[in-house]
Amino acid sequence: MASPHPPDTVLGWVRDVVGGRIISIRSMGAGSTTMHAIDAGDPPRRMVVRRFHDTGRLRTDPWYVPANEAAVLELLDDTEVPAPRLLAADSYGRICDVPALLTTRVPGRPPARPWEMDVFLTAMTQALARVHEVFLETDLPAYAPYYDRAVYGDRRPPEWSGSPELWERVFEAVSRPAPETATGFIHRDFHPGQTVWSGDRLTGIVDWTTGCRGPYGIDLARMRINLAIDYGVEVSGRFQAIYREATGQDVRHPYWDLTDAADVVLDMPVPQTQAIADKYARFEHWTAIALADL
Repeated sequence: MASPHPPDTVLGWVRDVVGGRIISIRSMGAGSTTMHAIDAGDPPRRMVVRRFHDTGRLRTDPWYVPANEAAVLELLDDTEVPAPRLLAADSYGRICDVPALLTTRVPGRPPARPWEMDVFLTAMTQALARVHEVFLETDLPAYAPYYDRAVYGDRRPPEWSGSPELWERVFEAVSRPAPETATGFIHRDFHPGQTVWSGDRLTGIVDWTTGCRGPYGIDLARMRINLAIDYGVEVSGRFQAIYREATGQDVRHPYWDLTDAADVVLDMPVPQTQAIADKYARFEHWTAIALADL
């Protein structure tokens, strides 16, 4: 459980940045990072402190790098991308107890199940189009799959799958050289859970640790996988169509669909309920379609 207050070193850092007293502190929970909502200064400023507490991942995970997220947020500062704005960074934990970022707080809440699916999809495609319009002038890391043979060993079909031959074909497909497709700035982990909403209006995209230079098709793949899992492959296809209509570009490629599917399956344990098993079945259906398209 996340502490209701960050350590005094963190609060002192925040006071120094805003030049005023702290008015309120609220825990926003802990996942890969520990987050607190803080109001401070005069006039009050709405902020978030994001602390990278996982020391093991700081040593070993190339996508858990506070300095990279700080660089991404600096890149986005003068753009129309609805992202938090960076106020200060202690990327190496020289001031705070652990590496930390201080950003503005995006108003709104995580998305609920949408009443109007096309409104929901259109808002996310418009936001993603803005991401892909960002001119990449910062030296960000290049995209690479999450799969690392040194960490995971040889690829194997998931234990829960009734179609191991499907996954053998997927793994064979993604072992081939990557196609030449449109590349630029990508979020790298873009899905509904990374968005913030006020009613039916998307107010922000968060969690930019994985921002990098890579194929636009990865952002489409990650979003469409999540939509297929939660709402079905038809909704996933609708997102792709709306993105194409909004941008005039078809940046989807089944190779990137399969590459991201092979990443997603790394973190899918054996389902414990029928509802989760149904989600997995929709994911496999989506993956089979991508494999057929390739």
